Parts: sequence; structure tokens; C-alpha cells
Amino acid sequence: MRHFFVAIFLVVFFFSSNLFAQNRKAAELTNKADRFFKVGKYSQALGFYLEAESLEAPDYLTAYAMGVCYFYKESVDQQVKGIKYLKSSLSSFSKGDVPSDVHLYLGELFMANEDVPLAIMHFGKYLGLIDKEKDPLEYLEIKKRLAQARVSEEIILNPKKIKIERLDHIVNSIYTEYNPVLSADESVLAYTFNKPEHAKTERRAEGIMITEKTSEGLWKEPKPIKIRAQGAYGTAGMSPDGQKMLVYIENAKGRGGNLYIIEKEKDGWSDPQIIDGLKTNNYHTTTGSFTADGNTIFFASDRPGGFGGKDIYKVTREHNGKWSTPVNLGSSVNSEANEDSPFIHPDSKTLFFTSNRTESIGGYDVFKALKIRGRWRPAFNLGYPINTTADESYFSMTADGSRSYFSSNRKGGYGEQDIYYFKMPESEANIPLTMVKGKILAGTDSLPVPTQIKVIDNETDKVVQFVYSPSKATGDYLIILPPGKNYDMLIESEGYMPYTVNINVPHQTYFFQLYQRIHLNPIFQFDTQVGQEVSVRNKFYDSHEEYVKTNMMKAYEASLIKSDSLDLYDMMDLIVKSSDTVAYNYLLELMYSTSPIENVQFDDSDQKLQIASRSYYYDESDTTKLIRREVEGEEVFSLPKLYVDEESRTSLLASKLPRVPKEALGQMVSIFFAQGSSEIASEDVSKLRALLNKMKQNEGMGVEISGYASSEGDAALNRQLSNKRAIKVLEIFNHSGIVRRRIKARAYGEESDSSAERARRVDVRLIDLETYGQKSRSL
Repeated sequence: MRHFFVAIFLVVFFFSSNLFAQNRKAAELTNKADRFFKVGKYSQALGFYLEAESLEAPDYLTAYAMGVCYFYKESVDQQVKGIKYLKSSLSSFSKGDVPSDVHLYLGELFMANEDVPLAIMHFGKYLGLIDKEKDPLEYLEIKKRLAQARVSEEIILNPKKIKIERLDHIVNSIYTEYNPVLSADESVLAYTFNKPEHAKTERRAEGIMITEKTSEGLWKEPKPIKIRAQGAYGTAGMSPDGQKMLVYIENAKGRGGNLYIIEKEKDGWSDPQIIDGLKTNNYHTTTGSFTADGNTIFFASDRPGGFGGKDIYKVTREHNGKWSTPVNLGSSVNSEANEDSPFIHPDSKTLFFTSNRTESIGGYDVFKALKIRGRWRPAFNLGYPINTTADESYFSMTADGSRSYFSSNRKGGYGEQDIYYFKMPESEANIPLTMVKGKILAGTDSLPVPTQIKVIDNETDKVVQFVYSPSKATGDYLIILPPGKNYDMLIESEGYMPYTVNINVPHQTYFFQLYQRIHLNPIFQFDTQVGQEVSVRNKFYDSHEEYVKTNMMKAYEASLIKSDSLDLYDMMDLIVKSSDTVAYNYLLELMYSTSPIENVQFDDSDQKLQIASRSYYYDESDTTKLIRREVEGEEVFSLPKLYVDEESRTSLLASKLPRVPKEALGQMVSIFFAQGSSEIASEDVSKLRALLNKMKQNEGMGVEISGYASSEGDAALNRQLSNKRAIKVLEIFNHSGIVRRRIKARAYGEESDSSAERARRVDVRLIDLETYGQKSRSL
């Protein structure tokens, strides 16, 4: 990487190294290289130097020049090749023939190579050569760089147990790929590329690529996104559902740049729309991040009024739909250096960003800050190997916190910058929280359905945090709740009436994970939706229970449980105030640990599994009467509440009832009708009452009603007639006290395989509701 001092302190002088060349061809090549070097064309110079080296070993001045040329390479792997040339030039340094900044270059290249002790040595030597009276600014800058190197050494000596992975060649190339932005469910990845326009030019082209994951979890071939813009553009942020993207577009003539929003359309992406609240004319607003509800944008800008360089701000959408005046996040987040590429976690209280402040290991590092009780706490470095002595930037994380992406020019890449990812490690912490990881699916195909969830604290009738929107692609959601409280999840799923699922969080003294699967089924009779079934499966995990027995934090955690405040962020506040950095870091890592819900077995035989299901029929006032409640001044309605823990115990008792006798199943009567009629004869009503009596003796028994018509006349009219006949039979059962949930009815229209007399009928047979397809008994 290049640093501030390179342009300032590079000593440009005329080389006479060709005089040392014994080989005339080598001398000519070195002469050409020197001319390119003197005008700062290091890539061309290096080509000629290397060609000359193949004929004759370089002298010390040429070696110095070659080391400097390598320093200016884009790739760290190329840059560090300059070390051997600069080291070889040191033999003449004592004679005064080699510029003193050879130590500065070596310090930087050793840092890039993660040989920090050697970097510290050379920074120290260079510092000792500076006259701090004549060059006080340079002296202070190098002193700061030396201090940063010593901090880097300490961080690198205490690495985190994280394995950094590089995306393969489907995304990364020999050029630059950076600023990865993700959808919440990790199904969509967009990034910026920078590469030569074509093979015969050094001029660079920059743009946006986008890719999606296959069902096997592999990234597809990326495709470019074309944006109508006059200036250069690139990725800046993505909404959780992947339907909107923030893009940076440079202003005309390169004077600053702004953030724009583009939205996914059927055949591509919309034209960019500028965000009025962020617009500037001569400054750069480079990157941004949406909150989960889309109502706040965190962004980086070098606009006036900051702490120095680029700072991180936020704007909030007001009631009139306009964006508020930008608010600087303050000195806990921002510094005199540059802060860029903010990423706000769905909890709206955990912020990641990149900075080249003095606490970084090398150039730009990834930092994290927590908002506790409405105030941002001091940001801290994520550590090694997430951060290295190279540049790490543009951090993004999946909604469940399981995986993080960033770009870096670190050693071992394919090209100049590459995109990397890592899986957050499962923490061994024991924090008394419940992490709800759920999935909402609907219909017989079990597909995600657009949903919003409001989590309500039943003690205060206040909404916890904000409205959760499960992933449209997977139906997944993640909610963190403190212990010993009772919550309602007020859920609005598109195409269904609002429903409420109760969660009773136990008074645990250790970490819980609650895996939850909610399935919605529309209930149809005669092509009309007459109700909906809500099925909930909860599975608690207490995998840290054994660890608690020996965990040294146990006593401290017990004190948290006894405290007045059980809110998650209050807990963190207490930990911070206690200066227990181990507990603090454990808690942060725990928040982002994950075990995908797809890996959880919701086996009916599991004793830890809570199963509750309720069918709501819209014509039954006792079960479908909407319940009104007022939450934070807002009037909300939903179907009667489903108490999972209580009703699962009821269902366990119900499962011990005798099964439907096999001899009772399959009993069928056929009701025949006159041509064009749907009237039931009195003697046929008696046949139906015999089935009714058997159903009243066994709650697990249901009835299947199948209506038919002959093929005489118009097919559509025959379909309607078969409906009417089946409905007549349904009403006899329904009016006799058999609720619709126990009736499975359908009209089939014409039946051409039978005689006309035989076809004009309704078949009625007894069924076992459980084996017929109802996963759990109605409650």
C-alpha cells in the first residue's frame, strides 16, 4: 500500500547506474528505466530494470530504484518483492550513496509482509535520521507510524481463531474487486470491479457486478449492472432484501460524488435516484448502509463539520417521507483519520466500519462500535487475522451474523484487491439471553411469504426495538431477547389475517437458543379460502449448560440476572462499566454466532420440541374474532393468541387419546341426487346422521365430502351443481355441531366414467384427521 510519505519524501535523482553496467545492452535498458523512473512511471521503469537484470546484476542504485518500483505495485504480493532489492542497496547506505528513505520503504514493505519486528527496526532507524528541528512534521508522522507498528505487533501476536477464506475466480480476478454488499440472507452479492478497459491500455474501467447463489450454495457467474451515470460509479450498500442498492456516482468533472438508490426491476435495475438529504456538490458521500426497516441510512462523507477526513453520519426518514438533516455519530466512532464503509447490523445498535486511525494494524482496518442506552461506545479493532498490515475495508455481514465479507489487498490474493469472507466462531460465552432463530413458510409448497413481525413486551405493551422483516428469499428471522419475560410476536403475513404467537422466555442463567418454525396453511373449501392454520414448532437448545458449571463468569452473570434491568443493552452497559473486556467480547461474538435453522431437526419424537397448531376458520366467531390491543399509541388487531408452551402441553395430552379405530375408517355413504337438483332426500339425511354420531364419539375423526355431477349439459354449470350438492351435505354436518376444521370438502364436477345416475352424487366417508394430513391435533 502507499502511505503519505511516499509522494512527499521520495528522493528523485539522476542515476548513473548505467556507468556500472559492464554489458552495453544492460546499460541501455537501465538508461531507459532511469528515464521512466525520474518521471514517476514505475511500472514501465521496472520492466526495463528486470530486462537489464536478466543480463547483469543491478548495482546498488538500480537495486534501490527497483525496490521503489515494486513498492508502487498494486498487489501486496508484488510489492514485497522489492524487499530483496532494497536490502541489497543497504550495503552502500553507509557511504551516503543511497537515500535515507530506503529504511522507510523497507519499514512499509516489511509491514505489508507482516514482518512487523523488522518493520519496527527500519522505522526506528529512519526516525533516528530525521532532524526533528528541521522536519518536525515528518518526525511526528514517522513516530506515529512506529507507534502504530508496535500496536500491530501486539494485536498480531494475539490472533482470533478465525479462518479467512477468499472467494474463488468466479468473483475475484487478477485485478481489483472490492466493496462487497450483501442481501440479508446471503443470496445476492454485488461488488465493484476496477480493471483495464482493454488489453492495449492502462486506462481503468470501473463498474458493478452482481451474482446470486445457487441452491447448492455456490455463486453464479457475475453479471454487470449498467447504470445511467455521467461519472464513475460503484457499490455503496444494499437493503436487507436485496431489492434496493445504494450506489456511489461521481459528480460531473469529478467534483465530489453522492449516494443514489437503484431498485430491482423485472429486466434489470431502475435509474438511480439521488437521496436529497445526502446531496452535496463538491464533497464525497461514498458508502452507506440501510437499517433493517429501511428508515435510516448510515453513510460516510468528507463534508465540512466532521472530525477529520471522512466521518460517519446518519439520516432518518421522517413522517413526510423526507430524509432528516445528517447527524454526525460523534467522537466514539469518528476520529481525525478517515472512517468509511459503515455497515449497520439489523439490531440498529451494532456498527461496523473501516478506518485508518492510529489503532489500525496497517492501513485501513475494520472496527466495531456498539450503541448502548442511546449512546455510541468507543469503537474497537476486530483484530487479526480479520485485519492485517494491508488494507481491509468495505465490511458486510449476513443478517444472522454467521458470515462476514470484506475486501483486502492482503498477501495471497488473486489480484490487486480481492473479496474475502469468514465464518464467525461459536463463542464459548455464557450470557443469559435467548436468541430466536426462526423461519416462516406458507402453503403446501412451504415457500417464504412477505411478513412483518412486531415483538411486544407483555409487561409494558411496548414494541421491542423495531419491526422485523423476515427474509423474502428464505423466511428467516433473528431476534435476541433477555430472560424471564413474556413476549407476543404480532405477525402480519401477506394473504393471511394477522396472528399472534406468544413466546415465554424462561428465567435462565445461561445462554439459550430458540429455533422456531412457523408454517401457515390456507384452508380452502370449494376454491374459497375459509380459514388458515398456524403451526408453530419451538426447539430450545442449552448447549452451553455444561460450560456454565466451570465458567468463571458464572457469578458475574448471576448478578446480572438479579439486577433491575434485564435488557440486552443494559447488560452490555454493565459489562462495559465493569471493565470486563473478556465478557464484553464474548457477548459481542455470541450475538453473531449462528447455527442455521436448516440444520435443526424438528422431529416429532423429540421431547424438547414444543408443537402447537391452531386452525382459524373465518366463519367461526369464537376463534376468529379479532383481538384489539393498543401498543405505544397504535391500535393493532390480530386473531386470538397462540400460546405455544401451554398449548404444546395440551397437545401432548391429546396425543395420548385413542386413535381412530381402523374399522371405522373408510366407511362411506353415497347420496344421490335428481337431475339438476341439489336437494337431499330425508332417508339420505338419516344415513349422514349415523356418521355424525360416530364423529361425535371421537374427536380425531373427520369427514371427507366429495361432490360430483353427470356430464350432461354445460360443464361449468355441472361444476357449480357439484359444489351446491357438496355444500348441502357440509351444512348438515356443520349445523349439527361439526366444525369446519373437521370437514374436508371438495367438488370435482363432471364424472364421465359412470352412468348419469351414478355420477349425480356426493360421497361421504370418515377419515382420521391426523393421518389425513393434519400434522398435529387441533386445540
